[in-house]
Amino acid sequence: MKKIFTIILVTATSLMSYGQLTITPNQTASQLATILVATAGNLGVTISNPVLTCDSLANGELSGSSNFGINNGIVLSSGFVNADVNLGYKGLNGYPSDLSSDYANTPGDPMLDAIVAPSITYDACVLDFDIQPVGNFMEFEYVFGSEEYPEFNCSSFNDVFGFYITGPGFATPTNIALIPNTVTPVSINSINDGTGGNCSNYQNLYVNNTDTTNTMDGFTTPLLAHVNVTPGQVYHLKLAIADVSDGILNSFAILKANSLKSGYTNPSIVSDNVKEAGLEIFPTNVDGTLQISNPLNQSWQLEIVNVQGSHVYEGQMGSMQSTANLDLSALPAGMYVVKMTRLSDHRMFFEKIMKH
Repeated sequence: MKKIFTIILVTATSLMSYGQLTITPNQTASQLATILVATAGNLGVTISNPVLTCDSLANGELSGSSNFGINNGIVLSSGFVNADVNLGYKGLNGYPSDLSSDYANTPGDPMLDAIVAPSITYDACVLDFDIQPVGNFMEFEYVFGSEEYPEFNCSSFNDVFGFYITGPGFATPTNIALIPNTVTPVSINSINDGTGGNCSNYQNLYVNNTDTTNTMDGFTTPLLAHVNVTPGQVYHLKLAIADVSDGILNSFAILKANSLKSGYTNPSIVSDNVKEAGLEIFPTNVDGTLQISNPLNQSWQLEIVNVQGSHVYEGQMGSMQSTANLDLSALPAGMYVVKMTRLSDHRMFFEKIMKH
């Protein structure tokens, strides 16, 4: 049934002019790992021994404009990542009406096979490297999306990916690609729009793609892979993605450039768009007090929302208030979203923070 569905859509899909995303495939393991590692402020991690097991067209460097929240980074896929009109490939850079579906005819991955047994995996793309953190945590930002959405929600075509850590405290490979504040792996069946069955309780983390910057029918909101570690010890990271039950309909793991870091970051601008506003938030990994600086002395509405969408803080920052210190010590550990609304024009800005 799935293959018939695919053939019909491939026939009906015309060649298109692609959007603003630029994807350069055929990267080396060293190039991909270097793009991922933070370069601003305190580097926080040292990487070594990178190894890439992947079709040359199924990995790449990403840049440009997107609607999935990451404009620069790397992409690992169970199919080809870059559109090629001459060869008929429809990669990540296209329209959601296009069908990105390639059979690379490469092996799956035994570790991913164990997750989806008795199903098996196909077309795996795996990036491995050793990493030494300076701080007591490591993290990076990512988005997962797929052409399997939404038709194959809650099915055996549950394309799988995982970010595995091994080392002190992790005697066996442990997946850190989890829904925030849970032990549930991120997947098509755990995050979707709620159609096709009752497999997802996290529809708030799903985005139905109606934009024109990429081919994924759906994708997650930006998520944070976060893990506590022992400073100075050497760990091994394995980033892997594969098709499940067949080798068609591509899935993508997109990892934000410079987001792999350890320790505490320096004060950071909330987003590129906020540079003109001058609003700053520190630290993005907080134990007790969150500081928000307002150097241009504008008026703001401040809200903090947990991953279930509930407000855990609401307040205002006046135009004469240069700094707000928010005591978050009583909040449970996990990821939160800080929503900042500029009262002069009601423009909104968002930043994710991790509470320890």
